[in-house]
Amino acid sequence: MFKFIHAADIHLDSPLRGLSRYESAPAESIRNACRKAFENLVELAIEEKVSFVLLAGDLYDGDWKDYSTGIFLSQQMGRLGQHNIPVFTVAGNHDAANRMTKALDGPANMTILSPRNVETIRLDNLAVVIHGRSFGTQHVDENLAAGFPAAEKGLFNVGLLHTSLDGREGHAIYAPCSIDELRSKGYQYWALGHVHKQEFVSEDPWIVFPGCIQGRHIRETGARGCVLITVEDGAVSAVEKCSLDVLRWAERSVDLTDAAEMREVLERTRIVIENERISADGRPIAMRIRFEGATSMSDKLAAYPERFEQQIRAFGAEIAGDDVWIERVENAAAGKLDLDSLLSGDSAFGKLLRDILATPNNPDEINGLKDVIADLRQKIPPEAFGADSILNLDEDQTVERLIEEAKHMLVGRLLTVGDAK
Repeated sequence: MFKFIHAADIHLDSPLRGLSRYESAPAESIRNACRKAFENLVELAIEEKVSFVLLAGDLYDGDWKDYSTGIFLSQQMGRLGQHNIPVFTVAGNHDAANRMTKALDGPANMTILSPRNVETIRLDNLAVVIHGRSFGTQHVDENLAAGFPAAEKGLFNVGLLHTSLDGREGHAIYAPCSIDELRSKGYQYWALGHVHKQEFVSEDPWIVFPGCIQGRHIRETGARGCVLITVEDGAVSAVEKCSLDVLRWAERSVDLTDAAEMREVLERTRIVIENERISADGRPIAMRIRFEGATSMSDKLAAYPERFEQQIRAFGAEIAGDDVWIERVENAAAGKLDLDSLLSGDSAFGKLLRDILATPNNPDEINGLKDVIADLRQKIPPEAFGADSILNLDEDQTVERLIEEAKHMLVGRLLTVGDAK
């Protein structure tokens, strides 16, 4: 019997994405989170006395800013080396973009498999054979799995591959291959990387994406970590999910249905925050809160969204301190009764409200909107529009969301300024 760890998508020293614009963001905690999660990985390997560690690509996050990333990695590999734990890894698309790694000798106990062809490593003392191939360039469109050999009989065969498989939402297509193709090789375990969400694709044989070890932004919510595999008599006997993350991202909804006072809004928010704190097992949380439901409060909340967001952030800090940071507040609460009566009337004010709400969310249907967006791009730094930004104007759904929020804000202000009724 022996154990090994399968992890992927470490993204050591991944840069912060868009957090600098938030004054209250726990930037230092997030900046160091990937390193601390990797330290947790090393500690887990030592505690479980694993026979080896597999890293299925994207150990780095592109080129280093300086050599401290490599020094940190060497320190952690050294800790494993002191316990005679070897590490086998393949380079992924982010690793292939790294130029500085070529200038340093790798740690003695870490083997990076060849990018030129499939490399096979035998661990005779364990009756294990590991087959794997690295990315040689950042963009690999060919099917690398096609070159993997058939399983060696009488041994525990592992395939180590960075791939998008047959495609996964939110991930670029790299080294595509099919599940049936992997099964046909006869391996007992496929250790995959690239997809940041943990997924057990198959159990016969085991085909696993362990996910990234640390969420880095709001699109990587929930527990993150690796898998610990136990092998007995040449077969997988147990696969255990192990959380490694030190800061957790969460996206939660607060139902405001029939809420009539701000006191109720805050109380329902408190319950959601407290429940998330419990599920995070003591980790600090970066949280996005979305308000939903039909309430007479909707117009008041929508009228001044920035004021409402800061109020919720302050409330979160009051009840949770440093344990919770409210990353963003989204108000999707719907109006009730008062707005309905105005919309059904024949007044000029009702017609104005109807015209505002009837504005299409499709940017192509709004005259002049594309010109406004182009003008914004000239005035705002490019990083504000990055892929993980709430202002990613390259995504239709982002633009549609901004249009919807603008409509609700305008209606809210019209209904709260003066005696609109």
